[in-house]
Amino acid sequence: MTPCLPVKKTCAILDKMCSKREREQRRKLQHFLNDLALLGSLQGFKYFQPWLRGKEELLLTVVNEDLGWRSPGFAVSRASSFTSTSSCNSSDVSPSSSSPSLDSRGSSPLPGEPAGPRDPHLHTHNKTQTHTSREHSREEHLLPASPSEREIAVPEVNCTLFLLAGYVKYGRPYAWIRSNHERLVNIGGTDSMVKDTPMKLKSIGDWQTRGIRVWDVVSELVCLCTVPSPSNPFALDMRYIKNLPLPERFLVTGALLNFLEMYVVYGNRDEMHYDKVTEEVKPLRRLHVQSLLELQRHRESTGLSGSSSTAQNSSGEE
Repeated sequence: MTPCLPVKKTCAILDKMCSKREREQRRKLQHFLNDLALLGSLQGFKYFQPWLRGKEELLLTVVNEDLGWRSPGFAVSRASSFTSTSSCNSSDVSPSSSSPSLDSRGSSPLPGEPAGPRDPHLHTHNKTQTHTSREHSREEHLLPASPSEREIAVPEVNCTLFLLAGYVKYGRPYAWIRSNHERLVNIGGTDSMVKDTPMKLKSIGDWQTRGIRVWDVVSELVCLCTVPSPSNPFALDMRYIKNLPLPERFLVTGALLNFLEMYVVYGNRDEMHYDKVTEEVKPLRRLHVQSLLELQRHRESTGLSGSSSTAQNSSGEE
């Protein structure tokens, strides 16, 4: 027989494993919060606008309907029935294929919604279902630090407001809907506890098993909210960026370039929009270099005019 380890030694090993796991989770969360702070400093995206609010919270304004896309019209977002189970679809799909799929066995309904059609084979996994339902019931009571009823931010027209947060007390990121609840979920009332239930996003569900970054959550929210689902959730509003004052344009393009290049290096290359993001980087880099050259010429001309005026003043005094 294999001799049993002493109880104290076994406890020490378990404590060491737990502390190592906790340190890893804290490291992952801190990495996510760093991404959150970086994203909160950016502007110029076509489908969303981030606003950083404190160290742990980010408000995300997402466009409801892409008005530049000629379509017969959609009454609601594709998020009105089921959550997303994959990355964004192409914006070139037909209106019929933009609607939610009835085969929702791999997805979870948003908070307050009835479950989709069930696979009969799932009934054989009662223990797994029980464990999952317990986890979901615990998540239903994970309230944000700032409740929905006290939200002071007002989304723009044709937009929905989300709260994306990485609270240390929860040990992982969560997302909450802050406006247009009725558009996205059947909440069945106005109870604040229901409104403040975190969304069941696939990206956040994969937190424990994958290296989830902030762009994974943002892209899923954009694809759920915006109609039609954009082929590139990180598409840039180049008209807005080009019309910025020169110094601001230089800073904005540099910050955006840094973020998108991080995505190119660390993002999931299997995502359908990955190639679209890489294509977005090239014109942005050209605009950034062009802005830099214009800024340098402007400073040189300003310096020359300043030195000539100084010389004129000194000659006049003589």
